[in-house]
Amino acid sequence: MAESTGTAVGECFFVCPIGAANSDIRKRSNQVYRHVVKATVEPMGYETTRGDTIDQSGLITTQVIDKLLNADLVIADLTDHNPNVFYELAVRHAAGKPFIHLMAEGQAVPFDIQGMRTVFFDHQDLDSVFEAKRQLSGMIRQIQAGARVETPVTYTIDLQQLRQSDNSEARGIADLMSEMALLKRAVLSGVRSRRPSADHMTLRNFVQYLAGAGRLEVEDHRFLTNADTSDAHDEWVNAVVSSVETWANSAAFPDEPPF
Repeated sequence: MAESTGTAVGECFFVCPIGAANSDIRKRSNQVYRHVVKATVEPMGYETTRGDTIDQSGLITTQVIDKLLNADLVIADLTDHNPNVFYELAVRHAAGKPFIHLMAEGQAVPFDIQGMRTVFFDHQDLDSVFEAKRQLSGMIRQIQAGARVETPVTYTIDLQQLRQSDNSEARGIADLMSEMALLKRAVLSGVRSRRPSADHMTLRNFVQYLAGAGRLEVEDHRFLTNADTSDAHDEWVNAVVSSVETWANSAAFPDEPPF
C-alpha cells in the first residue's frame, strides 16, 4: 500500500463506535482500527490514537475534544449512525480541519453530509478492505497536498461572510452558492422519492456542472444512487461516472437519464 515516510508527519485520531468490552461493536471497531486505519496511516507517517487508548490522566471528554480540535487528521467511522461519533464529527467539522468518513458497506450516509466523500467497505471482505485502504491513502495524499477542507459548518460561515461583504460581487457569489445548495437538495430529494417529475434535465445539467468544475469523483457514484433509485437510473449513473475523466474536455455526454 503506502510506503513509510520514516518520520512522523502528524497525529491521526480515529473516531468510532466503541461499545462494551467483548461486544460485536467493540470487535468491529478494533478490527477496523487495526487492519484499515492503522495499517494505512502509520506507513504514511501518522501516529494513531483512539478515544479509549488515551492513557493520560484527566477528563477523557476534554482530551477527546483536544484531539478533535488539534489532531492533524481525523478519521470517523459513521457505521450504525452512532450519536457519539456524530457529536465528535461535528466538533471536527466546526474546526475546519482535515477529516475522512468511513462507513460499513450497504449503510446510508445521513442527508446533511451525503455529498461528502465516504469510504464504504465490508471489514470481513479482504478485497473490500484492500480497496478501502487504497481510497483512504489517496484521500490522505490529497489532504497532504493541501486540499481545501469543506464542511456544512465552514460552508455556512463562508456564505455568511460573503453575504455581509461590502463587495457586490461577493454578495452575488453568496446568492449563487445558496441557489446551488437548494438545487442539490431538490435533486437529491427528487431522486430519492423516484418522482416522475424529478426534472431529469436539471439533474443532468447539475451533474455536468459538477464534472466541468472538477468537483465530481468516481466515488461520487454513491451520491447519485441509493436503495430507492431504479435500475435504469443506476445504469445511467454508471455510464456517466465511468466517463467522468473525459467530461472536462468533451461535449459528448450519455443519453438523457431514463427516469
